[in-house]
Amino acid sequence: MKKDFRHSMTWLHTWAGLVFCWILYFVFITGSLGYFDNEIDHWMKPELEPASSQNLKQELDLALAYLNRAGPGAERWFISPPNHRSNPQLRVSWRYPRNQDEPRSNGRALLDIDSGQALEARDTGGGQALYRMHYRLHYLPRDLGFKLVGIFTFAMFIALITGIIAHRKLFKDFFTFRPQKGKAAWLDLHNLTSIASLPFQLMITYSGLIFVITTWMPLVALSSYEFDTKALRQDLNKLRGGLEISAADSPAPLAYSDTILAQLEANWASERLRFIEIKHPGDANAHIIFNSHVDSPGQSRQRLAYRMADGSALALESLESPPQKTRDVFINLHEGLFASIGLRWLYFLSGLLGALMVATGAVYYSQKRSRPGHAPSRAQRSIMVVNIGTLAGLPLAIGGYFIANRLLPLAWQDRADWEMHCLFGSWLLSFGLAALLPPARAWVSLLGANGAVFLALPIISALSTERGLANSFASGDWVRFYFDLSCIGYGLLAALGASYLWRKQRAELSPC
Repeated sequence: MKKDFRHSMTWLHTWAGLVFCWILYFVFITGSLGYFDNEIDHWMKPELEPASSQNLKQELDLALAYLNRAGPGAERWFISPPNHRSNPQLRVSWRYPRNQDEPRSNGRALLDIDSGQALEARDTGGGQALYRMHYRLHYLPRDLGFKLVGIFTFAMFIALITGIIAHRKLFKDFFTFRPQKGKAAWLDLHNLTSIASLPFQLMITYSGLIFVITTWMPLVALSSYEFDTKALRQDLNKLRGGLEISAADSPAPLAYSDTILAQLEANWASERLRFIEIKHPGDANAHIIFNSHVDSPGQSRQRLAYRMADGSALALESLESPPQKTRDVFINLHEGLFASIGLRWLYFLSGLLGALMVATGAVYYSQKRSRPGHAPSRAQRSIMVVNIGTLAGLPLAIGGYFIANRLLPLAWQDRADWEMHCLFGSWLLSFGLAALLPPARAWVSLLGANGAVFLALPIISALSTERGLANSFASGDWVRFYFDLSCIGYGLLAALGASYLWRKQRAELSPC
């Protein structure tokens, strides 16, 4: 125990942040990109044209005809009309009941809204792969990655709380920046980014802990049900809006009543529809369920359900309690699915501030323990290598992921997996470069490589596809246009950073 409470909190803040800082940086970067996951998906599938919803009835008919051919015998069908950033194309998928004796593969497809034929696009992980990494990591079993991220999130929450206690002068720290003071400049920058993004960091970490609460504290919920897991699952299904609908085991023609769409239009505007679920298609007890988009943090996902045979509405039971509604608010805030383009940019920039907060804290820890004129110890050198390889290497690796999307052969087997192998392979090379070069040169080299890769990315895209910057502008494909523009912006920023560090090093080496 330190001499007083605040010094104890300072010690805890330092070690809670340091032990997990590199993983938290990874989580912040990939999580921030997740707020534009659909836009990244769009860029990484240059074969696809963005579609716009024309006629829901026509799209529903096309989707049902395709699903009837592609997914016969499936337990559930899903249809997403192209009316939202998360649904740029008409998307369908199907799921079979679990059967150990005759397992069948679930499937999905993107459909042309005019012909109903499946669209062909390159196999890619897209933005969804980057988004999933922020809570699953990669190359790990899904449950293990999820649990580990829960531990890191808890450490982040501890670092935030103890950091607030450790800083007695938050307001003064926010307006203090001494760029010529060396080590102190890193501390000032750490304080500035911490305070500027503090409300976002508290919200995102606390809501992240809500995601994992049943994973790490399952006995709290189970004890309320006398450890009856079946009863718990049933109530959880109701809380999530699930419907207990059984098949009649009596085949029936796949059709829906026109009154269903009329009732839907009377209740919702067309842009509110997120996806359609059909339970037990081809059965006499088939039901069609319309799911809405979430328009605000306080709104739960709304549903309308109808029996397909006669169009009769089904009353949906909801067991939402005040704690459940509170949970939904935090989950919605965390995911940001309701956010407009401006708010998503605010989410994204706040996430990058969080990454910068972690990065400056890691660099300050390393700089504070360096002694001018003395070679760093093996431990200090290892921390420097990990700092450089992580902080400058991860963005470079993501750039490598985007280049792999454009350059890997389209017919390559397991192409999406190889995109991800390229990402982690590029990252591993960054660590190798950081280990081989002196720290100052390693920073310049990796930042320069960041600039070169991201400035080259729009050129590579233009040469390998018909989706170059100029073509995107001419065709009004603004998602791809702004993606390329963002790459140029980051490339210039990284190149300027490398140039500044290089000039600073030369000035320090040159004689007075």
